[in-house]
Amino acid sequence: MRNYKYLVWILLIVVMTFSCQGTGSSSNSFEDPIKFYVGSSDGSLEHSIFLCEFDAESGNFYVLDSFAGAKGPSYLALSPGNDFLYTINEEISDPASKQRTVSSYSIDSDNLSLKFMNSQSSQGSGPCHICCSKDGNYIFAANYSSGHSSAFPVQEDGSIGNATSVVIGEGNGPVESRQNGPHAHMVALDPGNRFLLVPDLGTDKVLIYQFDENSGTLTPNPEQPFLKMDPGSGPRHLVFHPGGEFVYVVNELNSTVTACRYDEKRGVLTKLQSVSTVSEDHVGSKYPAAIRISSDGKFVYASTRGEHSKISVFQVEDDGRIIRTQVVEVTHWPREFNLDPSGKYLMVAGEKSDEIELYYINKATGKLNPTESKLTLPSPACILYID
Repeated sequence: MRNYKYLVWILLIVVMTFSCQGTGSSSNSFEDPIKFYVGSSDGSLEHSIFLCEFDAESGNFYVLDSFAGAKGPSYLALSPGNDFLYTINEEISDPASKQRTVSSYSIDSDNLSLKFMNSQSSQGSGPCHICCSKDGNYIFAANYSSGHSSAFPVQEDGSIGNATSVVIGEGNGPVESRQNGPHAHMVALDPGNRFLLVPDLGTDKVLIYQFDENSGTLTPNPEQPFLKMDPGSGPRHLVFHPGGEFVYVVNELNSTVTACRYDEKRGVLTKLQSVSTVSEDHVGSKYPAAIRISSDGKFVYASTRGEHSKISVFQVEDDGRIIRTQVVEVTHWPREFNLDPSGKYLMVAGEKSDEIELYYINKATGKLNPTESKLTLPSPACILYID
């Protein structure tokens, strides 16, 4: 009997040890699925926003749901706390002016489904980008075709109010087919919520506006209303360094990334250098699109569209300058890509290949390693992770 009790205790200890090891292994090796929204640029789709999931354990993608209410929502933005989603919308708000719209959705906290709330005129034509302030009180939109950038207050229920400010740059550039006038391509509020930076492809400028949170107005920064870029460069998108002291601009027309120093107190940019997104022996067209930075600020990533589309990796030096360390051929026409919140994965949206590709990120070098994981979707143009 005594030996029997001893054996029972041994078995219990073994079972408890095994159970604890299993629990520990699950928390350390098993990853929660990564959920994200995808906006499609296909204006013919009724359901144009997709809720998707990537299961890191199986390497499989899944489409969980899709939602109507926006036409060609090629850029999306989340509110703080993930309560609301905002999107550009190609629906016409005013037939006379041909102005388009920006739209709001509420997010169900249980299943992340979207409920359409309202739309407002984007105050321009060809909306191409949208962002939300860090306090969630305002959204901003860039209108490529007309060149206008707009600010909108967010109501208590998450709906979009009437525009409080509409601005536009001046000038043109040497590339006649693309630079006949202002073409705002992105709106980016700086980390301090004080200045809105607008890369304007048509004027070769990064416009800098002071933002008044009380009135919602945008006014040219008296310290520096714009940073003049190289003629014919066509600034398209930019990203702030996590520390706030640098800004990186991707230029669509001359296929470069420009590193800048940023004085966030004054809203002033100073150019440091420009580096090509691709090698000298690149074959075919080359039109950079998106730019991202790792959460630790050590690596910058940029996409280049063309017959041989690429993602380029740049190492960030202590002085903010960059060194290109890798160029990877990716799915066709990577209008957008994004790094997941963990920094382990990079997803590339091939707008013309109707697919999203997955890459592993080497956190030590920032370099990309391909996988076989892919998700088929019509014209994916924006990937927005849900933290």
